This record gives sequence, structure tokens and C-alpha cells, in this order.
Amino acid sequence: MNQESFEDFAEERAGGDGPALSVSERTYQALLDRIASRRTGPGEVMEERRLSEELNVSRTPMRAALNRLLGEGILKRLSNGAVVVQEFGATELLELLQIRRLLEGEAAAMAAGRIPADKLASVKARLEDVMRHSAAGGESTWTADNEVHDLVSAHCGNKSLAGMIADARRRARLCNVERLAQRSVLARGEHLAIVEALQAGDGERARQAMAAHLDNVRRAFAKTLGYLPHER
Repeated sequence: MNQESFEDFAEERAGGDGPALSVSERTYQALLDRIASRRTGPGEVMEERRLSEELNVSRTPMRAALNRLLGEGILKRLSNGAVVVQEFGATELLELLQIRRLLEGEAAAMAAGRIPADKLASVKARLEDVMRHSAAGGESTWTADNEVHDLVSAHCGNKSLAGMIADARRRARLCNVERLAQRSVLARGEHLAIVEALQAGDGERARQAMAAHLDNVRRAFAKTLGYLPHER
């Protein structure tokens, strides 16, 4: 990533409207993006000097970013001192989905009645548009799905809870397990049910819809990974 693209990335992460991110924060986000997108894979060495040169930042913010990722368990230090990307596998994914069910179910109940109606209407329209025009799913489906989870976290009224959800979601994305493309069609309906419960301001219904969705995701992964028998 050259200097120009790094600055564009930083501006995008800042959202354009808010204050500019610090160099350390931009560096952290850039490294996290590399790991989440698998451009830097599990077990790969994160060499401070090389990364500093690639991102065109000094070693001080790079060291701070690496230490932060170490503290979050996304990186680990080997006995020889090398820092590598931690590997998260199938077991971790299933555990994280169970955690997300508990946290996001509660967050959905708390967010009911708090999310602006125009935002819910907008994400609902996008989900319905995907259902009409994208039978096979794709990136647009995942984007619309993520918007539902983002809205719930952003409007649950508890920053600590939102932070724990963000961490669990981030770790789940880092797991070395492929997305289940066949889940996309079912997921659209599940996310619509969550949105409709939120629109109705029905906290208990929103909780149940979110829990059901994440239960279904976890069950599908468990079957695919051989933890549960496939239905005949």
C-alpha cells in the first residue's frame, strides 16, 4: 500500500465526517484489514521494519499497532521473538458465534425503539432489493447483512456491549473457515425479521429474531465442519 492509498484508506476509516484518525490508529486499522482480508495469513510473520516501509509510517506507530494486536490476541509472539498472525479455527468460530448469540440478542432487544426509522427503512429496502435481484447472493448480500448487525451495535445504548460485539465479530472474521454461500438466501429472510422487529419497537421479538439467526449460522457451520450430522 503506497502513501496515497494509505491516506485514502485512513480517510475512509474515519468516515470523512469525523476527526482524522491518529497515525497509530490508521496503522492498526491497516494491519487489521490485511489480516481480516487474508492478505496476511495465519502464521505469517509481522516484521516491524518491513511493514513500516510498506505503509510509509515510522516504527513508533507501527510498534504501537503491533502491540495492540498482540494484546487483543490477534497476533502472538513466538519463543524466538517473532510476531505472527494467530490462527483461529473451527472451534473458535463456533464459540464466537455462541458468544455473539448472547451479546447480540441482548443488544437487539436494547436497540428496539432506538434506531432511527429512516436507517431501518434504508437497510430493509437494500435487503429486499438483494432478494429480488441476487438469487445467488454475493458481496452485496454480506454488506446488507452486516448493516443490520452494525445498526444494532451502534444503537444498543451500551458502548461496552457494542465493543464486545465488535471484538467477537472481528475475531469471527479472522477464523480460517470459508463463508457458507448457501446460507445467504436464508440469512436475508432472517435479517429482514430482525429489521421488522426493530421497526415495530418490539425488543423481545428482536432478541428472538437475532438469536434464531445466529443459532442457524452456528448450526450450519457445525454441520459443514462435521460437528453435527447432516440432515438426510
